[in-house]
Order: sequence, then structure tokens, then C-alpha cells
Amino acid sequence: MTRHLTFSGPIARLQYMLLMTLFRVAVTRGLYGRFARGLGRLFPSGTAVWLHEDGAPPYRIALDDGYWTRFALWRAPYEPEVAAVLRAATGATPLFCDLGANKGYWTTRAAPLIDRVIAVEASAETFAALHANAGHLANVTLHRAAIHARTGEALGFVNTHLSHASARLAGDAPLRAQDRTETVTTLAIDDLVPAGPPALVKLDVEGAEIAAMRGGARALADGAVLIYEDHGNDPACTVSAHLLAMPEMRLYSCENGLQPMPDVATIRALKRDPCKGYNFVAARADSPLLSAIATRFANHPSSG
Repeated sequence: MTRHLTFSGPIARLQYMLLMTLFRVAVTRGLYGRFARGLGRLFPSGTAVWLHEDGAPPYRIALDDGYWTRFALWRAPYEPEVAAVLRAATGATPLFCDLGANKGYWTTRAAPLIDRVIAVEASAETFAALHANAGHLANVTLHRAAIHARTGEALGFVNTHLSHASARLAGDAPLRAQDRTETVTTLAIDDLVPAGPPALVKLDVEGAEIAAMRGGARALADGAVLIYEDHGNDPACTVSAHLLAMPEMRLYSCENGLQPMPDVATIRALKRDPCKGYNFVAARADSPLLSAIATRFANHPSSG
């Protein structure tokens, strides 16, 4: 991987250096976020770094952002298993969908590799950052919406106080005092993905995964390959269990090649960190895109 940084100015470079130094002594995720936010209050607003990787469009990271400064700068590379699947799908699909795109990291990584990219983000504030990062890319289409079972519904959406990465559809979980709610319209995967060649779909929608999959039944039947998250704090592996209940579906870990995941117990055993989201791959056994991806990994998956 080739990787370098550019800065919004000399002050941003100083802030970055201090932030990386402070991160060395932080022992919890909460302290990382507090350091980033606290340091950000001491510097002018708008300080940022642009991440340049492997010829992809630059990705802007605000230096008071406790999530991206930690995962893309301090603990780089970010989700290398997803990058491996994306590279393996290059040339085998015309479409990548980044659903729950956040500020557009995977959208910008996919743009040079896949003919067409669709990115969807629900939060208005986060969508503005997504648009700044990817709105100028000719092969990228952006939608501000929530991925769900049906298109056109209006749902409440919660922007959490401490992390944009934890924003979610409103549900039974209580709101914190500084959380903000807004209304967002829903989109179904089947209304984004046209019939035809199977798409690569990355799904990260913070608790709405099963509803989103129901809205993508036709795309999955067409052979779409799904990259989805099963969080370490869910011992029931709810999303994976839903997929395993479909006899035609095959699930794989992608952290070390493609490793078949035949049951919930196997998936649960991989999820050792309750604070981490784990990425898995799912598709129908007869998906031509899954077959193409599998042949590009060192360990070809078994038939499951």
C-alpha cells in the first residue's frame, strides 16, 4: 500500500502530531475520542488531514474526529479485509454499493476500481462530508436516505453525541441528552441495484441490517455479494443467524482469505472483542460474483 498525508495548514500538522502522541498513552476507546475532541477545542475549527492511498481520491479527516483519526490514521490500514474483497471484485462486477457510507471512505476507495459506485448515508451532517469527499467523482451517485425494507417511508434517525459512526435509526434504545434526531426517507436495496450482473454491496446500517436484507431479496437472488458487519457485542450473531437460515446462502470470514462460516458457533468464536464490528461476506452458493472473488483469494472457499 502506498500512503501519504496532506494537511489543511501548518497548524493542522501540529495538531496531528500532538494527537498521535496523545493516542500513544490512551488505553480505551473512550479516551481516544476524548483526546481528539478535547484537542480539537484548542485549535481552530476546520483543521483536517487528507489521506491519500493507492491512487484513490483523497479522503478528508477532520482532526477532531475521534473515529477516523483513530482507525484510519493511528491504526492504519483501515479494515484491510474489506479492501481485499474490493480488490478481488474488481473487473468482476460493474457496481459497488456503499450503504451506510458514513463520510465516504469505501466510496472513494472503490471509485477507481469499479465502473459505478452508489453511496447512501442517512445523517444530514455526515452526508455533507460524504458529498465533499465523493460528490465530484464522475462515476459516483450519492443518496441521503436510510437503507430499509421498503422505499419511501419516513423514519426517525438518531445522531449520537459521541460518534457519527454510531448513528442509527430511532428505536427502543433511550436517547442521550445531547443526541439529535432528524427524519430521513428510506431506500430499498432492490430499488438501487438494477437487475442483471450481481453487485458488490457493503452494508453497515447500525441495527437495520435484517430489514435492509429483506429489501434486497431480488439483488441477492441475482447473485449480489454482501459485505456486512456482525458486532462483537452480539453473542447471538443475529444478522448472521438470519442469513444462515436461508438454505441457499453461504457465509465467509474475510479476515484471512475466505473462510467458510457454517454455523453461528463458528462465527461467535471469531468475535473476541465486544467493542469491535466484524466483517463477513455472504452470497448465494451459485453467485458468479462470489465465485470470481473466491478464485482471487489464496484459499478457495469450499462449497459450504
